[in-house]
Amino acid sequence: MDKVKRYAVYLLVIAGCGGLLFDFGGTIIGPALPYIGPVEDNPGSLGLFTTGQVSHLSSAVVMCAAIACLAAGWLTEKIGRKLMMLISAAIAALACLPICLTGGNYAMFFVGRAMQGVAAGFIGVVVPMYLAECLDADSRGKGAGMFQLLDFIGITFCSIVGLAVVHCIGAADDTTVSAAKKALAWKTIFWSSAVPAILFFLGALGLRESPRWLYRRGRKEEALSALAANNGEAKAKEILEEMISSDEAEEAEKARNASATDTLFQRKYVLPFCISLAVLICNQAIGFNAIQYFSIPMFMKAGLTQSTANAANFVVWLVPIPVTVVALSLVDRSGRKTLLKLGTLGMVAALAGVATVFLLLERGAMAGGLFAGWMTVAGIALFVASFSIGPGVVVWLALSELMPSRIRANGMSIALFVNQMVAFAIADAFLPWQKACGYAVVFYCLAGFAFLYFLTAAFLLPETKGKTLEEIEAYFAGKRR
Repeated sequence: MDKVKRYAVYLLVIAGCGGLLFDFGGTIIGPALPYIGPVEDNPGSLGLFTTGQVSHLSSAVVMCAAIACLAAGWLTEKIGRKLMMLISAAIAALACLPICLTGGNYAMFFVGRAMQGVAAGFIGVVVPMYLAECLDADSRGKGAGMFQLLDFIGITFCSIVGLAVVHCIGAADDTTVSAAKKALAWKTIFWSSAVPAILFFLGALGLRESPRWLYRRGRKEEALSALAANNGEAKAKEILEEMISSDEAEEAEKARNASATDTLFQRKYVLPFCISLAVLICNQAIGFNAIQYFSIPMFMKAGLTQSTANAANFVVWLVPIPVTVVALSLVDRSGRKTLLKLGTLGMVAALAGVATVFLLLERGAMAGGLFAGWMTVAGIALFVASFSIGPGVVVWLALSELMPSRIRANGMSIALFVNQMVAFAIADAFLPWQKACGYAVVFYCLAGFAFLYFLTAAFLLPETKGKTLEEIEAYFAGKRR
């Protein structure tokens, strides 16, 4: 393997490791809930937090991620993509300290969860942007797919941590396990969150800065060098020439209209921004984060024990890994729209199926136990598989590809802020909503949101496969290349 290919693989793996970290901090609370949640919902729990506090601690990550997204665009433009990735990793690594060193103090626990959210918000902006700006048109789908693949690997690792802790230390619902061991169990779970952060930090040290960020800073030689590292000399010169041509065309247009400014509300920017925003809102309205955080208590509600629920959770989060590998091979060939439509239809079926199981349970037509529990697991497995074949990969492409270069950082920040606020609203309301209405109502509503997502993909999203970022920008500006 030559030097260029080695660096290309390194870039994909390390920048993609941002995906490993992106959801890890939020998800890691799932295996800990049986130890720290309210006793009425978690038999054998230490009862450190009430239902309301658990909801806030779970959703704190997405709330703070939303706030961090607003600052991420400005910071990323100011200090560069690479330094922003290093800062994000450092924050994520330090977040476990206030959680684990204060013995379950709610305020400090919330601070640690907030830090995990800030890191996730920064990563959600900078890593997809970095990958889009470093990879050519034929590889951007692989970059987004790698980000999502490692995201799912991170979620799976969370379930492995839960399984290992139950096996080595003991389950919360095991009456022979002491309170001291249960405290050790939940702290061990949260200490593990430092592992992907440290790996990402060390790996990011070897990355080059984004060539498009360097170019916009007038550092053309450095930009060419960064492009050559991943694309080779000949391809790098071709990409740089296209960047220069696009920039000259933009400057010429501004010269013709002295009042033109690079704001998000220019006519040529509004449409791609609104499409990106619609996709991102739909991507969270389906409740993926809430299901991710509360899957273990959900499986226990359907009739599984904690040990079996942890094993089921592991199985569920293994499913999207091979599915995402398949999506990686298809996204630059079959296109974004096809995969997104396929995935959203699968989610409609899966969510409606889970809702039906809980409807039968809640009406007494089915007894809770292994059958109902594993039917629920099967529905959630289909849901995450459908998500990973379409939305999981395509959403990051939509965000990074549709945003024009000059407003990409700020546009992504605003869009991700809205995206994370929707995620916060769903995650924060999920447990109270479920207690008030039951799981059946909740999942039928989520299935409705998934159908709206399908309509958005079918009728609003343009196909961008095989197009350079400059060609996509020219398309929305009303030009054809």
